[in-house]
Amino acid sequence: MKNENPNSRKEAAYIKLYQELVQDIVSGVYAYGTKIPSKRVLADKKDVSVITVDHALELLNEEGYVQSKERSGVYVIYKAEDFLKEGWEHESTGLKAETDYLEKVNKGTTVPYRGDFPFSVLAKTMRRVILDYDEKILIKSPNHGCLELRNEICHYLARSRGIDIRPAQVIIGSGAEYLYGLIAQMLGPGSVLALEDPSYGKIRQVYESMGHTCEMLPIRENGIATKDLEKTGAQILHVTPFNSYPSGVTVDISKKMEYLRWAKQK
Repeated sequence: MKNENPNSRKEAAYIKLYQELVQDIVSGVYAYGTKIPSKRVLADKKDVSVITVDHALELLNEEGYVQSKERSGVYVIYKAEDFLKEGWEHESTGLKAETDYLEKVNKGTTVPYRGDFPFSVLAKTMRRVILDYDEKILIKSPNHGCLELRNEICHYLARSRGIDIRPAQVIIGSGAEYLYGLIAQMLGPGSVLALEDPSYGKIRQVYESMGHTCEMLPIRENGIATKDLEKTGAQILHVTPFNSYPSGVTVDISKKMEYLRWAKQK
């Protein structure tokens, strides 16, 4: 057995294994009801430690792809039909399916469920929540989101992204525009903000609707250029360092540190 520290730089190995197993399950290699090979067999087959396999299976279980049965093993509970009902094919089939769907909606016709979240997992989760929390689920959540949800978000980010934060740093809102609005109110009137160009259009719309001025700085292969940051008269920088929309740009650690130095100077 290989010795592997879950907190080492090899921690991402279980994410890679998780993704491989998801692909195998979705593609039908492991069909619904199939028993997943034992941890030791998977460890030998994938050339990883048993600890890595255990973490990957735990994540699969949490995400609703498999279910662990005591003294029996791990079984696939993913059903492809929960994602795409009969008559609805993959989006690569083109515009016709989308057009037909919209026509049915406009006519008030009942249409099949088209969501990406498996209904079996939703039903299972709802039953578990109702049993665990009983009438407590009827209590209004605090404005920044219930503690249980913020805790789970922290655990998920630590597990899947390596981001270590506290629940107090998480704010739940009813959509991005609402949260941008909170930021805009917090800044005070008449602020000048620098935004990535291009960026998500609603960001600029929300800020400007609340009396702020937005200066658009071109985003390049590694974020906003140093010379553009130095020239801007903005006091605030709004950026998306990871997979910025719609450019898809992700900045490296040097650029992130540059953004932070800029913020400290301002």
